[in-house]
Amino acid sequence: MTTILPRPLDVELPRLRLVQRLARRWECPVTVVEAGAGFGKTTMLVQAVRANLLEPRGVDVWVTCSPAHESASELAGALLDALAVLGGRCGRRGGGARAVVDALVGMAPLDVCLVLDDVHEVPSGSPGAVLLGELVRGLPATAHLVVCGRWVPELPLARWEAAGGVVRVGAEELLFTDGELRALGRRLGGDPALVGALRGWPALVRLAFAAGPGAPWRYAWEEVLGRLEPGERRVLAALAALHTATEDEVAEVVGEGVEVAGVVGRVPLVGVLEDGRYRAHELWAEALARNTPVEEARELHRRAAAVLVARGDLARAGVLARRGGDWELLAGLSVELVNTTLSALPAVVAERWLGWVPDRVREEPAFLLLRAAVLHAADFTDVRIDPLLDRAWEGLRHTAVLGQAVITAHSRADLVRLSELARRGSELSGAPTPIALVLRHSVAATVAEVGGDPEAALAEIERAPVVDVPSPVRLATVRFHYHCLNMCGRAGEAAELADRALGEGEEHLRLNGPIARWFDGDPTDLARLRGAPVGGTARDSFVSAAFQAVVAACCGDAADWCALPCGDPADHDNPRDAVLALAARCALAVGRGEEAVARRAFAEHLARWPVTDRFHERHLRRFLALGYVLGEPLREVWDGAELGPSHGKARAAARALVAARTGDLRAAAGLPVEYFLCFLPLPWSVEVASRLAAGGDLGVGRWLADTLGAVVHRELRSVVHRELRSEVHLESRGVVHRESRGVVADRVAREGAGRLLAVVPAPPVVRTGVEVLGALRVTRDGEVVEAPELRRLRVRQLLGALVLRPVLTREQVFALCWPDLDVGDAARNLRVTLTYLRRVLEPDRARGAAGFHLRAEGDTLRLVRSPWLEVDLWAFEAVEEQVRAARAAGTWTGRRTCWRRRCSCGGGIRCRTWGVWRSWGWRRTGCGGSTCGTCWGWGSCAWCRGSLCGRGTWRGGRWSRILLRLGRTGWCWLPR
Repeated sequence: MTTILPRPLDVELPRLRLVQRLARRWECPVTVVEAGAGFGKTTMLVQAVRANLLEPRGVDVWVTCSPAHESASELAGALLDALAVLGGRCGRRGGGARAVVDALVGMAPLDVCLVLDDVHEVPSGSPGAVLLGELVRGLPATAHLVVCGRWVPELPLARWEAAGGVVRVGAEELLFTDGELRALGRRLGGDPALVGALRGWPALVRLAFAAGPGAPWRYAWEEVLGRLEPGERRVLAALAALHTATEDEVAEVVGEGVEVAGVVGRVPLVGVLEDGRYRAHELWAEALARNTPVEEARELHRRAAAVLVARGDLARAGVLARRGGDWELLAGLSVELVNTTLSALPAVVAERWLGWVPDRVREEPAFLLLRAAVLHAADFTDVRIDPLLDRAWEGLRHTAVLGQAVITAHSRADLVRLSELARRGSELSGAPTPIALVLRHSVAATVAEVGGDPEAALAEIERAPVVDVPSPVRLATVRFHYHCLNMCGRAGEAAELADRALGEGEEHLRLNGPIARWFDGDPTDLARLRGAPVGGTARDSFVSAAFQAVVAACCGDAADWCALPCGDPADHDNPRDAVLALAARCALAVGRGEEAVARRAFAEHLARWPVTDRFHERHLRRFLALGYVLGEPLREVWDGAELGPSHGKARAAARALVAARTGDLRAAAGLPVEYFLCFLPLPWSVEVASRLAAGGDLGVGRWLADTLGAVVHRELRSVVHRELRSEVHLESRGVVHRESRGVVADRVAREGAGRLLAVVPAPPVVRTGVEVLGALRVTRDGEVVEAPELRRLRVRQLLGALVLRPVLTREQVFALCWPDLDVGDAARNLRVTLTYLRRVLEPDRARGAAGFHLRAEGDTLRLVRSPWLEVDLWAFEAVEEQVRAARAAGTWTGRRTCWRRRCSCGGGIRCRTWGVWRSWGWRRTGCGGSTCGTCWGWGSCAWCRGSLCGRGTWRGGRWSRILLRLGRTGWCWLPR
């Protein structure tokens, strides 16, 4: 891959008609250039890009595709790296099409054109082609795409073509015209009549002119090669094999000092990139293959492959091996591919290599290893994997075989197999390399973890020298480190590790941090986790489904999942995977109100897998609250166990629920409200909230309702209307006593749920928007409404004050709006004003029903932030926070969000002169540099004494001095 433009040819013919044709790329979303080898596609694109530099209409971003770009992550990374050249890091490498689109949006309002040359290296149906299709579908208005190659993968262009948004340039347009032939002939000193039979094919025309008038065009290749010295031919062959290379790299392949510049001057279709590297047209690779002895070509290709491997371009090295039929070279590359990627195997490349291998060498150990790795990526339970790896080990005795075998065995939790592999590790000969050391520590850690001692596993994996190994190996080791931290109940540390080491990976890896935080009792990333897709390998998807099913049950989303997202626990042959399937099944069952079903499933599981199995018991701790409540035998084990911090929090939440069912609310009253959400399925957390409410504590119920919305009200109604149970799962003696306690407990929960429903309002059915930047407006579901209540000055003032400071005391409101009235009169006025303001915010709410957006609780007034209330100033503040975070992290996401949201705030917040904010008379004026290109100026009234901007609104009392300061987050005032 290169993001560097080729330099102009020594004698280059300007093709103005094609440059003008390509100028339409700025008017259309997609441009397709498709023609065979040697049609001058790259030369034409380069001329168009340079023409744009003279009269810019936007910025061109150049990427030359390679075989590695079959992989979606590689292609996305190349695009993001190319975009980063324009202005810092754009998005997250490995983030897929969404990250690329976000980066393009982040460049707005600047028009950006992605120019992808040699796109034929990305075959149709490959993950890279799928990414291109997603990119075509998601192109923002300021982005354009040019795809150029011998052929173009299938892309979803029908919508764009129907709208006239696709420009196509084909072989017919790329042929030289008669006028161009004459012009090129004059420049090269050739007779255009000699090349008439070539029909304008650019590369062959240039070759024919270079070969001289006596050479028929059919022999032009041989004629040019025949004029080169043997050393120059080797230089050209090395350059063709490497595609692009420095002079040192060419010398490494040739085996002696070289002067590439001399070859460039004598050979057509060889050029220099802007960074000084050289590039040979791929037509030379085909010509040299016919004119170079087999053994000489094989030796040169092996040296070139070594350079490509050192460069990290294994995909192109594999192409070289196939081109020369060098299966021994491909075998070595296969081992290198597995050894440097392990669990992150690029399956597309591996499968393509296996497709090239002839039957006569298919049973070679290296190809057996590659087949096993491909099978593992698809299904780690495939019974063919271990026999293939055993046969590969006998023939290779290589760390790659051992590493793949360890990953497969750990995926199955096969302790016997892991113990055998640990013995094999001692058979590795020679001085230990960093990869070998990492592998040895990983094997020892894996054996300890499967043996039920994650603390020993953690101590072992922390000794692995991950800094000195390739990134895929480092990734696999870090992921196991993350797993061990979670197993030890140190989810907070696991989240920090994931954010630091996995935050730039693919989407399923970036979710590791939020998931660990959730199981540490921190729901900060709730919005990211709800509805997040599972992804990655088959193993990744299985584990991710289990954790996300539990999160869904805690959030009230159990109905969106099937009953067995990880299969039946009884179908798994190891306790670890059985626990994952059990947790998903039981959490969703409880989430659907089927606690009895969950209890039976837990009892069946514990009958099959005893708690005395250390490996089993430690994996049950990952879902400790579920096990503590549903599996009574586990309470005795865990009540006396020393738990990690995260597991201790989960146990506290589970103990609070169990105690609350006996009528003891002391434990529940002292816990952070976040623990109930993160560790208990929603029916349980609502049950605790209802029992607390029956005792007068409404805090947990209010918080859950504000955080999760309508699902909490649905669950509260379910508690109220639930029939009195005849039995409750309590440890007690006697049937009569158990029944009576159950009836009393249910009555308490029903009473508390009814109390919560009376005071905790249900979310509204429409979204209300409040715009205070510019003219004060209210919208419902995006439509501006005329609210007569807003004609009242005090209603506007109170709304503005709550937007600025969502929590106010009544005393503050009295001093703000009615400073000259006594407390009784001000209180009466406030009641009337609140009634009018509730009508503005929630006109459909029944009279007397508790308001959702506006809460009057004791001496406090609150304007509640929620998905159903959109305030432009709040959005502005959130954007500014994202901008600060984005700047600190060096990403573009905050700038993209800033552009989108600011363009929609206040009737068009982008760089305009501010009018008067109606309820206050404050003004913002001026325009200049800031985060999004807007800055704010003020009039003369920084401090107001007695009045503000002539309104006479602020007079007397403790509110006579109001500090008006304009921070980066917008309006702000503070009482003195």
